[in-house]
Amino acid sequence: MEFFINKFSTLPILKLELIQDGRNDFRKFYDQIQNANITFSMTDIITGIKRIGKKTTGTSLLTPENCMGEQYYLVYQFSQYETTKAGRYIAQFEIDFLDGSGTLIVPIHNELYINILDAGIKK
Repeated sequence: MEFFINKFSTLPILKLELIQDGRNDFRKFYDQIQNANITFSMTDIITGIKRIGKKTTGTSLLTPENCMGEQYYLVYQFSQYETTKAGRYIAQFEIDFLDGSGTLIVPIHNELYINILDAGIKK
């Protein structure tokens, strides 16, 4: 998965959809995520240096008009400081469930790449 943001920008907000995988207990998962600590980390691919290390973030609920049910997104809004260095980064969300059921690293199957583009408005 690729995400693009301009240098010195705070928008767009990074949104990663939590997908229903067809299990019968997906509703339980959505209940659990309401009682969890969610953090975001981002590491420079070339240097291996963390640009953002376990910064607290949250979820966003979207109720579609077509009555398909609720959809949850993991969200993160970058600060201008976090986007000052153009480059390619690998990122992840870490969900630490407070009910003792463990920790989940997201995304599970694919890598999440953050691309900070140098072509921005100069101040």
